[in-house]
Amino acid sequence: MWKLHRYYLRELLISAGITFLVLFAVVLVSLVYRGIQKARGGELIDAAMITLLFALDSLQHLLTISFLIAVVMTFTRAAQDRELVAIRAAGISPRTPMTAALLAGILLSVLGSFALHYVIPWVHYRKYRVIADVVQKAFTSLQLGSDRIKVLDTGYLLTFREHRGEEYFGCTVYCPRPLEDQTSPILLVDRVAIPKPRDGALSIELYGITDPTGEVPTNGGGFSFRIPLNELAGRDRRDDRDDDLRSDQLLAEVLRGMHRRPHEAVYTLFRRCCFALMPAVLAPIGYCLAELARDRGRVVALMLALVPLVLFYLGEVLGARLLLSSGSPWSAWLPLGLLAVFGVPLCWRQLRR
Repeated sequence: MWKLHRYYLRELLISAGITFLVLFAVVLVSLVYRGIQKARGGELIDAAMITLLFALDSLQHLLTISFLIAVVMTFTRAAQDRELVAIRAAGISPRTPMTAALLAGILLSVLGSFALHYVIPWVHYRKYRVIADVVQKAFTSLQLGSDRIKVLDTGYLLTFREHRGEEYFGCTVYCPRPLEDQTSPILLVDRVAIPKPRDGALSIELYGITDPTGEVPTNGGGFSFRIPLNELAGRDRRDDRDDDLRSDQLLAEVLRGMHRRPHEAVYTLFRRCCFALMPAVLAPIGYCLAELARDRGRVVALMLALVPLVLFYLGEVLGARLLLSSGSPWSAWLPLGLLAVFGVPLCWRQLRR
């Protein structure tokens, strides 16, 4: 029997691997623009890293979909080539070839469980913090190597004729926020100093200020103001969420009573377990769908494979709604419940024929 298992295991894993690579490449290409937008002010490597991390965040979905497609396509081919008929005619139970899919599903469930509980939370955390040092991004976004400095998302714009160290000479400054008795948003400044940020803010010191509309010095010709570094970091910053924490950290917060919304934390834990079990649950369902579509072709088999996927993601949406309405974290298991309602009668019918 092991030869039979090995025969289908090899085909399954190769098919699943190719499908996963194709889907991952599609997701990666679709996220390139988003990565470039998120990395404004950063380097090319920052954009590439953001794109990769956003693609890796969908790993559990891609594993599940690619494995189900591989199971359906592998055993639909075996059914059309009458291999499954020959196995039944030889007196071998149909559960024997299905065992190969079940073994592969269990293996992917174990790997997916580790990824969902430990790797994906880290990816989810890091994808918003590729440029971890806010000061570094602030100076990167300033583009100090050119004759024009634009502070991202603040509106300040500085042009200069000469640059020595941290000081700029012969400057023209556009200020969206008026300075005291300033009447024009554009100022002529003899010297601008931008020292290194301290205390979470960037200081900009102006010396020899002239208002071009009235030739009136502002504050005796000098002015200094501070810009918080979180403004330089852009508008994409956000607080940490449950998705950013590993499962052991999340569970520790719940058990110690430190989590503000423990029912949502438990829901997140259950949801990760539900996603991890998906490959093992879909293995027998995919096998039975392949047998069911034996005389209808592979396109019909792929269409039938959409049914368990639609049920699962429908349960995902309904489970989140039930959590909001009832506050019960057990709603995270609703996707598996819907799959059981669909899969148990299907497998019972196909395996007992």
